[in-house]
Amino acid sequence: MPKPKPPHDKSIWISGINPARAALLSDRSTLQELIVSRTDKRTSELVELGIARGLPVRHAERQVLSGLVGHPHHQGVALRGSDFPYLSIDELLAKTSEELEPLVILDCLQDPQNLGAILRSACFLGAKHVVIPKDRAAQVTGAVIKVAAGATSYLPVVRVTNLAVTLDHLKERGLWVVGLDVEGDKGLFEADLSAPLALLVGSEQKGIRPLLRKGCDMLLRIPQSGPLQSLNAATAAAIALAEVQRQRMQWQVSRK
Repeated sequence: MPKPKPPHDKSIWISGINPARAALLSDRSTLQELIVSRTDKRTSELVELGIARGLPVRHAERQVLSGLVGHPHHQGVALRGSDFPYLSIDELLAKTSEELEPLVILDCLQDPQNLGAILRSACFLGAKHVVIPKDRAAQVTGAVIKVAAGATSYLPVVRVTNLAVTLDHLKERGLWVVGLDVEGDKGLFEADLSAPLALLVGSEQKGIRPLLRKGCDMLLRIPQSGPLQSLNAATAAAIALAEVQRQRMQWQVSRK
């Protein structure tokens, strides 16, 4: 049997049990169809959720489903949705500073796997939004959604045309822009991260671009104790967000 070709439209596929469940439970997802290739307790739950949302549900052979989503790692379930529902910059700036942050800004990250991993850790560690550029950067695709393991159903992703202007807007709203840089002036664990902040993470190859570096209030480095010179962007972001969370939890405890 020839491998089916994905539809030539702007559909986005959400595959896997956990990402599909998160999307079905979220009011952010614009869904059009649920497809399953197996029948068991886990998929039956998803079918019930899909029917409750008024979605058409159909069964397909596993090979057919693999052809539709473009890979075989779908766990026998996939949702077809429209374009990913990015948040606009105007919607972001309409929120209070408490609703905005902590916020993660990604400067032209190229690897979809890194984007998905950052979305997952950002959601887990309490980030409120992730901002990405519209051009010359990885966008939210079905592959990214799968790596994010459901995070995209909870964590708003904002897509902007100009990151430098966005930094200025965020600073006007009272946020401190903290950039991660291997040559940062101060170590991550020495800095006070309790203030409202936006964490800026550079691209895999070039790091933070010079113009955006100038817009940072602080450039922080993650202390190195081993022989490697740098970290994967997703790992660095997770370490920084974990430190932000640690400091804020400590601050809350000290107030009691």
